[in-house]
Amino acid sequence: MTMDPNTPDRRTAVAAGLWMLVGSFVFSIMSALANALGNRVDWQVVAIARSGVAFVLALGLALSGGATLVFLRPGMLWVRSLSGSVSLVCTFYALTHLPLAEVLTITNTFPVWLALLSWPMLGERPGLDVWVASLMGVAGVALIKQPWNNGGDAIDWLPVAAAFMAAWSTAVAMLGLNRLGHLDTRSVVAHFSAVATVVSIVSLWLFPRECSDSPVFSGDVPWLLAGVGLTATAGQLCLTRAFTTGTASSVAVVGLSQVLFAAAIDWMAFSRPLNATAIIGMAFVLLPTGHVILQRPTR
Repeated sequence: MTMDPNTPDRRTAVAAGLWMLVGSFVFSIMSALANALGNRVDWQVVAIARSGVAFVLALGLALSGGATLVFLRPGMLWVRSLSGSVSLVCTFYALTHLPLAEVLTITNTFPVWLALLSWPMLGERPGLDVWVASLMGVAGVALIKQPWNNGGDAIDWLPVAAAFMAAWSTAVAMLGLNRLGHLDTRSVVAHFSAVATVVSIVSLWLFPRECSDSPVFSGDVPWLLAGVGLTATAGQLCLTRAFTTGTASSVAVVGLSQVLFAAAIDWMAFSRPLNATAIIGMAFVLLPTGHVILQRPTR
């Protein structure tokens, strides 16, 4: 028996998928703006713009909605906020040093690492499919970077490692969120945004500044920075709407479309077409990741 496409459940599922599709597109635009700022301002400044705008908006939503703000307790809140902040900083470092599609392909492997980390943190042993997916993901990244064509020493592997760290940190943050269901979502987002802003500011002194002489408030740089913050917030709203109305596993699979949007933007806006080997590498990453999401739906 097939489901009538006009039933409420079907319409809700379609609406959730569309919200996620729009959110993925908006997040791709945000990433493209960050990528365009790569050689114009320090990546730390881009991270501050993203987290700072989100903090102002999240705090406003929490206060206007009467949410109780939280700070010191529970401890898992800090695990979520600190790991999420590491993910944010690593993501923007990678975005300003690598092609857009490569970064989003790697960072979207976080469901696989989430399944692996569930073993030591939640006692849920991963199956064979998760181990195969993780190995295929690493092999896929190798196919995307193709060190045999460029010379392994010629490739800057630090941004690649940063992208992987962002994926792993996102997985830890998601596991932290799994234990914070008793808190108001607006308070959790406000706490994370505040911590991320502080971590981004501290990173200005912890890590070398590559564009310290570049003016931040000249030309179209302020508009690009504002665009990063606004599109990040809009994308988050779409993502939240999608996950609160649809099935988590199905919505998460639709979220992988972000990589396809990024590849199109790389091609049209930055003149970075993918060759056949790189496309196969992306498939090596995305297909097993989608399988893990569908086989292991998480709250």
